Amino acid sequence: MIGALLLAGGEGRRMGGVDKGMQPLCGQPLYRHVLQVLQPQVGWLAISANRHQDDYAASGYAVWPDAAPWQGMGPLAALATAAASVPAHVTLLQTAPCDTPLLPPDLVSRLLAALGEADVAMPVTAQGPQPACLLLRASVLAGVPAYLAGGGRSIRGWLAGLRVVEVVFDEAGFANANDAAALARLEALISGAG
Repeated sequence: MIGALLLAGGEGRRMGGVDKGMQPLCGQPLYRHVLQVLQPQVGWLAISANRHQDDYAASGYAVWPDAAPWQGMGPLAALATAAASVPAHVTLLQTAPCDTPLLPPDLVSRLLAALGEADVAMPVTAQGPQPACLLLRASVLAGVPAYLAGGGRSIRGWLAGLRVVEVVFDEAGFANANDAAALARLEALISGAG
């Protein structure tokens, strides 16, 4: 089964330290927009969150804070935690950050079609790789704790030891709300499209 892990555990530094996933966008929390795109594409879903866990749990999905050894170590902390938490029936895992409400509705199917014998399928746009939106074999999560324990912190550094296939996407689907100005642009874009 293909599952998804919504990454909402960041510190939101570029947005003044607020919980990005909880920022309002068109009348609902930002993360809910991402869930609405992901949910039809997968058979199982969980949320990685270190704040407002009850609010995220109101979505009906499991919420995992970063395990104690990995706290403060960025998005890989979510993957290290997931290594011990993803159910055995989830053999493939799609990751997605909570601030990308325009993700393609065919994200998972296109990455899956390209995966082949690789460990990971990663979207690439004209702006470069999108390492927070990976489709990966759940079995490779087992290597994340050792990578972090060895001092590694970047997703790209961890990916360097895996077989990765890149899949070209249009960059518009990966627009994110990294700061207040970007969130305002997304609000205008979505409101205008509606």
